Amino acid sequence: MSKHWESKLLKKSLNEKYMREEDDMPEMTKEDRKAFLEAVANYHQLGEMIYRANTLKEVASSLGNIVEMAENMTLQESEHWFDNVTVSRHMKQLQEAYKVFEKTAGEMSGMQQRLEAAYEDIGTVLNKYYKVNESLK
Repeated sequence: MSKHWESKLLKKSLNEKYMREEDDMPEMTKEDRKAFLEAVANYHQLGEMIYRANTLKEVASSLGNIVEMAENMTLQESEHWFDNVTVSRHMKQLQEAYKVFEKTAGEMSGMQQRLEAAYEDIGTVLNKYYKVNESLK
């Protein structure tokens, strides 16, 4: 059997886009190879951007405490200075904005976990074929 015929048969039976003929692949220059290998070796630096020091849930919790304290303090200290109706309306607006922030932070937290898992999967596969340096944490 010829090698070309075997390759065609494998392509059809496996139906995979990853089995390419050598002449289908673009030629990489030495500079391209070097840049690629450096990028893979420094893969952990991308992780530093993906993994955040503070999660959005922690930020939302801190923000919730600020909103609560702002509401209490503003209502106590503005009894004689401002119209109570206006202050109450502003505090209600503050609470509504916080609820939107808290809900969105929760949704983003789930997406963040999916993003981190996908990043780790990419790193695992790359590490099977190339040298991926470890983070210096």
